[in-house]
Amino acid sequence: MYILTFLWQQQGSSDKIFGATCVSAAAVIFTYFSIWTFIVPFLDETSPLQNYFLPYQYAIYLPAAVLVAGLSLVTAFFIKTTSKGKNKQKAK
Repeated sequence: MYILTFLWQQQGSSDKIFGATCVSAAAVIFTYFSIWTFIVPFLDETSPLQNYFLPYQYAIYLPAAVLVAGLSLVTAFFIKTTSKGKNKQKAK
């Protein structure tokens, strides 16, 4: 526990704000997506809650697109990083 307290004190206030913002955004997105996928499909189509959500099909398409984009970025970063390392070795 002491280590966590020490690390927390070492962070700047901008890091704390950024971390709190990220955690808050993740909690809001998780709650929205959970309601969208687990509750909305069982509501009547005339329910006013239906107006706050996209059609149910997007609950599959949007996370799949985010997953593909994220994996593409991670792969591109990995390829770029490893190619720089190989270029440095060839230069020696």
